[in-house]
Amino acid sequence: PGILWNMFIGRYRNPREELRVFMFLDLRSSTTIAEKLGHIKFSRLIQDCFADLTPVIKKHSVEIYQYVGDEAVLSWPVESGLEDNNCIHCYFDYMEVLASKSDHYEKTYGLQPFFKAGVHFGKVIVAEVGLIKREIAYHGDVLNTTARIQGMCNAFQQQLLVSDHLVQNLQTDDLIQSKRMGDELLKGKKTAVTIHALSRT
Repeated sequence: PGILWNMFIGRYRNPREELRVFMFLDLRSSTTIAEKLGHIKFSRLIQDCFADLTPVIKKHSVEIYQYVGDEAVLSWPVESGLEDNNCIHCYFDYMEVLASKSDHYEKTYGLQPFFKAGVHFGKVIVAEVGLIKREIAYHGDVLNTTARIQGMCNAFQQQLLVSDHLVQNLQTDDLIQSKRMGDELLKGKKTAVTIHALSRT
């Protein structure tokens, strides 16, 4: 609704700078699962998984930027993303929703879907693009960095990785534990990014 309204009022017809939080949410072992299920059934699985994201979207004020294959890109204006640590609890609440529906997934697909995620925030340029098909586009290094952080989940064997920049701006939260994983020179970056793994009790 927020994105549609902004398009309706022409908020981004002229590019503007915003501070935003991004999460790249990706189905773990997607290639193996697709080979097991076949393309049609795999697509139904993705439909079910993203449908189950709906209550979490509403609870944590999430904006869906894109669905790309088995990946969802979520976004928040920085204030709402950091408020009550929405950008972190969103992930863990989603994992709980999927776990609560494990019977459905096991019966229908013979597996329990699990998603890995990377979260980061910073300045982006927001602009309305396209004539025949209009949409809001975000441009900036933040998206590339977030995607690269998510891409480290397998290497670190972690479910949720975030930047140190994000960790330093989260609200105090006894439910969230942070573990420093190290400094990584991510592809496309000239300086190392400190990465943390987060968990929730």
